[in-house]
Amino acid sequence: MKIRFPNPWLVATAAGLLGGLTGISTAVIMAASTPLRTAATAAAGLAAEGPQPQLETDATVHEFGRVAVGGSGSHEFTIRNTGDAPLVLTKGATSCTCTVSDFSGPGSGDGSSRTVPPGSSTTVRIEWKGKGGGGPFRQRATILTNDPKRPEVAFSIEGQVVPLWRAEPSVIALTGLSASSPTETTAALFTFGARAAELIDCRVVADKLTDLVTVSAEPLPPDTVERETGATGGFGLTLQFATGLPLGKLRGDVETIIRLDGEELTITIPLEGTVTGDFTVVGQAWDKRAKAVRLGTVSRREGLVTKLFVMAKGPGRDQVRPAVKEVIPAGLEVEVAPPQPIGDGGLIRIGLTLSISSGSATANNLCTEAATAGKIVLETGHPDTPELTIPVCVAIAE
Repeated sequence: MKIRFPNPWLVATAAGLLGGLTGISTAVIMAASTPLRTAATAAAGLAAEGPQPQLETDATVHEFGRVAVGGSGSHEFTIRNTGDAPLVLTKGATSCTCTVSDFSGPGSGDGSSRTVPPGSSTTVRIEWKGKGGGGPFRQRATILTNDPKRPEVAFSIEGQVVPLWRAEPSVIALTGLSASSPTETTAALFTFGARAAELIDCRVVADKLTDLVTVSAEPLPPDTVERETGATGGFGLTLQFATGLPLGKLRGDVETIIRLDGEELTITIPLEGTVTGDFTVVGQAWDKRAKAVRLGTVSRREGLVTKLFVMAKGPGRDQVRPAVKEVIPAGLEVEVAPPQPIGDGGLIRIGLTLSISSGSATANNLCTEAATAGKIVLETGHPDTPELTIPVCVAIAE
């Protein structure tokens, strides 16, 4: 049986006619379902019949200048209705730190909308709060309207957020503080109020440093203040460290109390450092990094005996005659050996024997947040460092 294929020319012609008819049908359907949009019809669609409101405002952007971090500000924008029908205003979206307060005057309803009669005006109050660490600030609040030509108005708030104060440096960190010679360092405190700040008090807050560190403050020179963008005043702080600082780590705060724009502020600048001097401590139990003796947990039944050596140098070394003044915990006993010169006598060595006898009272001085450090306090006889404190980390247990 022969299979007869259609004439190729007939197939091509039929396909062309079918495609054309399909395209025409699609076009007809789209034309029927989609209105014809031209400039004329668009304008006609926006135009409304009868009297309409018309919104006018003198400005939509307010430059507020500067606001402190955490401070707030507000501004009122005026809106007029120059149309022939009541203008209805409704609160729209706002930025995260920007809010629209209740519309003032009659016709405010529940506070979320406001009706303005023809020929009248109203105010819209925008409030904002300065957040972040400082820098350019831009927030926006939107008002929705029934004006067909102006369905919404966006009001912008722009300016600069500045800190209330800034310390330079932010942390007063000192290394190599000498226990046998006085030291001085400085810091600058800039303020950013509407007016220059007033100094009330300035002091160091730290254990055992009250009589060893003094702080004085003087207003910063105008040219120094001008170099700090946005600053309106400030103080230069001078810290003076006397001799006799306890060896090891030094921690505290420089606390400055000022009055800025009528408000009293307490400013805290961390103070930290390491005190060295003519004395150094060596021994198997000495932790150089922590600057403390680490004995760990000791059984009161077994006890403990270990040795430390205190090395003295400098012009006052020959006057050193250590004597135990205080020991914590009470179960720790300290025996001091006579000073011995080393080599040509430029270094003096004093041996300390630390022991915990069986039957000693239990204690916990492991140098943790829950257990403060113990200590060995020696009266040295040194003219510049008359007292030497050696931290001890130890617990005496059963």
